Amino acid sequence: MLAAMSRRALLLDAGNTIVFLDHGAVADVLGLDPGAVAAAEPVAKRRYEAALREGGSHANGWRIFAGELAREAGAEGDLEAAVDALWAEHQRFNLWRRVQDGFVDALDRARDLGFRIGVVSNSEGKLPELFEAVGLEGAFEVIVDSAIVGVRKPDPAIFAMALQELDCDAGPSWYAGDLPDVDVVGSRAAGLNAALIDPLDHYRGYEDAPRFDSVAALVTSLAP
Repeated sequence: MLAAMSRRALLLDAGNTIVFLDHGAVADVLGLDPGAVAAAEPVAKRRYEAALREGGSHANGWRIFAGELAREAGAEGDLEAAVDALWAEHQRFNLWRRVQDGFVDALDRARDLGFRIGVVSNSEGKLPELFEAVGLEGAFEVIVDSAIVGVRKPDPAIFAMALQELDCDAGPSWYAGDLPDVDVVGSRAAGLNAALIDPLDHYRGYEDAPRFDSVAALVTSLAP
């Protein structure tokens, strides 16, 4: 029984699943109120997803989202310059840098349930450094970063890489992320169970996958 349980994984997205956008940091870069940035985030996410559905490049996804965030939050002047400034700060210290209360305890509970823990993310190749900076060094057995492996979600191949490294099967495993068209669609195509992490209630009424406000809530639901 223990051997069988060890073959299932809990794979997590990074941004807006493990680490969340620091509205104050964005506001400081743009000279705006943090509340305006927080209010702009769900709008920017929806515009970002719409841009991808209309043929926008996943490789350019960060700039698409940042541009829509700056626009909706009320940034004045050259929008490209605003995005460049956000990118510079993001390179210095990832703007997705807040960790929810209870997250580390949730990982411990997941391990107790027999899950092996990994990360699958469309990122910039610096996730180990980010996790160390926010107190999550050593929290994950494997980190599959699109910038390193050359494959991006929703391509099912990137999820398969993590499962192979963990020696886990897709069928009993779970993936959790914050974007339906990228995370839910991609992980299901790879044969995993999918969950949507939606702490700000961006996707109220979404029914294509179970929706949780945190990884902790997902892990609680997986307990027998």
